Amino acid sequence: TPTPIPTVDFTAVRTELAAQGLALAPVKIGFHTGIGGNSDGLEQWMRALDAAGVPFFLKSVDNAQPIFIAQEIMKQSGVPHVLVYRKASQGGSNYDWNVPNYNLTPEQAAEIHWQMHRNAFPPELDPSLVWLETINEIDKNQAEWLGQFALKTAELALNEGFRWAAFGWASGEPEPEDWQTPSMLAFLRLAGQNPDQLAIALHEYSYLRDDIGHEYPYKVGRFQTLFQAADQHGIPRPTVLITEWGWTYETVPSPEQALHDIAWAARLYAAYPEVKGAAIWFLGGQFGEIAEEVQRLIAPVTRYSLQTYFTIPLAPAQTPIEPERYQP
Repeated sequence: TPTPIPTVDFTAVRTELAAQGLALAPVKIGFHTGIGGNSDGLEQWMRALDAAGVPFFLKSVDNAQPIFIAQEIMKQSGVPHVLVYRKASQGGSNYDWNVPNYNLTPEQAAEIHWQMHRNAFPPELDPSLVWLETINEIDKNQAEWLGQFALKTAELALNEGFRWAAFGWASGEPEPEDWQTPSMLAFLRLAGQNPDQLAIALHEYSYLRDDIGHEYPYKVGRFQTLFQAADQHGIPRPTVLITEWGWTYETVPSPEQALHDIAWAARLYAAYPEVKGAAIWFLGGQFGEIAEEVQRLIAPVTRYSLQTYFTIPLAPAQTPIEPERYQP
């Protein structure tokens, strides 16, 4: 039997903080998994955080099983875990599941792409509980087209009762002005009005194993650029899902260094309630030995998440965008 991990009494702390006009923000760092690889301990991480009342963040590509397990845990406990699913494999077809067809009109591309992903959505998953991503690391030079594409896809998702996460921008993208095209602002406004059904998916990597804060806030921390654009135009800040987070595509630091970096990122994301979590890349197959390296982070991240919390104002006032305050 594993030795019990000393755990914060999060319920008691929430009550104490509320009396002081403060709210508790948990650690929002979770995991990204897929087919193959090594996810030993992932379910134990889910159940440990769930038992403590701590929402966890989980993303899976092409493998619905871990999302289904998490979904059923959430149904029983009521803890608002954040679950994201994406289909990426060809599966014998020539269809590109990752990006829309830029040669079509945005509306045509959205209808086709949505229907493909809608039809492939695992039937055991509940679309009212699981966020669906349909695009990934898209063309950064197509901002206005993508805004129109997102508006149409959002319409389809809302009509069918899905939760949809848009874009999946690569780390360091898009450029600040790309949030401010007419269609993109219209989509941000719609997302801000529907925070429980529409979200922005971002990737935040440092691209360096030994420097998670490299060029901060232009890679990790770039979500702040999105919030600045929303604030500038009087748009409610949209829900943000950092569906890929980490250092490089093929390696992570030692557990000791990784946890140091994770603690910094956890503090940064805790300050912004609109950021629902960040998924450490990658427990799935391929990409060198990264699955083995990330699997070694599950136990220390579990302990850290059960023993750590942050405080933020209870009032609905937005957290100021002050990148210098969260320097790595």
